[in-house]
Amino acid sequence: MSQGGMVNPERGGLLLLQPAFLGDVVLSTALIEAWHHSRPDESISIVVRREAAGLFEDHPFIDRVHVWDRRGWRKYPRLVSLASSCREQAPDRVVNLHRFASMAWLARRVGARQASAFEGSPLAGRSGVITAPHSIGDGRHEIERNHSLIADVVAPLGDDVRPRLRPGPHHLAEAEGWPRGAIVLAPGSVWTTKRWPAGKWAKLADGVSERWPDCPVVLLGGPADRGLLTEVRSACETAVPKICAGELGLLGAAALMLRSRAVVSNDSAPLHMAGAVNCPVVGVFCSTTPSLVFGVLPVDLESGRGVNVEIPMNQLDCKPCGVHGKLRCPEGHFRCGRDLAVERVMSALKRVSTLP
Repeated sequence: MSQGGMVNPERGGLLLLQPAFLGDVVLSTALIEAWHHSRPDESISIVVRREAAGLFEDHPFIDRVHVWDRRGWRKYPRLVSLASSCREQAPDRVVNLHRFASMAWLARRVGARQASAFEGSPLAGRSGVITAPHSIGDGRHEIERNHSLIADVVAPLGDDVRPRLRPGPHHLAEAEGWPRGAIVLAPGSVWTTKRWPAGKWAKLADGVSERWPDCPVVLLGGPADRGLLTEVRSACETAVPKICAGELGLLGAAALMLRSRAVVSNDSAPLHMAGAVNCPVVGVFCSTTPSLVFGVLPVDLESGRGVNVEIPMNQLDCKPCGVHGKLRCPEGHFRCGRDLAVERVMSALKRVSTLP
């Protein structure tokens, strides 16, 4: 399935392959911004999973969004159809941010003159493929690692280049139904061990309500997070947060963040979405760690508009237990989440928000 954009209908240009989780797709928009800034007349297309396609609605310089539905065994026939659609576009350059066989196969089928991929990808080592290392924990943020795949033709990232989401007028209108100037709390995550406990989020909401009684609190997530968000609200003692569990689309949620005071999020997509609309943000890290550099953007850390909060790794021998988190704590104690004090997150929120 493909969705047409409104930019350059010409063939050629860049095809970006990123059918990973939502947060990874948000971070990949920094590469898109850098490419467009350097080559504004070239077409840009992207391959994403179905759940991420809404990030690119009415994007001003994305020519085409190719959607790969990865559900069930029919994902493979869909992949063949996807390859045909991408090949018709005849891109000059394929950039593969994914490190598994499916996108390597697709990149080969597209037949672009040039391709780039990370070392370790099945695409690496083939003729005409430019490779770069993807060394997690080497001090580079993920947006810098991604940029290395186009560094041969696009200048290094400038301080003004960040992931960027571009909500349009109807997304902004959609967000008008929600409070302006709110503190947005995002307690959800695909991975259980990335979720700060619900009771901690409730105490944080209470702290916001007590410190800034006129500041609205919004609990933000997708439809699958409704139960968690309801649990958080039920545990609140003084706060009465509004629940937004899928009532806004992806860019509607981005528009809500754009008009908010700050976002507090687990190590999950809302953390990166906040950075992509330049909203002050606090990243709460439980089983993972920002030293893997998927956290708050470097430019926001430097400016004080973003803070990462975690239990230091030297206090927990088991942290991090994985790059992406896990469905349960391998040690059975989940101290990385339970021991992370609400006061520390509240202190970080005071630092980044524009509230007195």
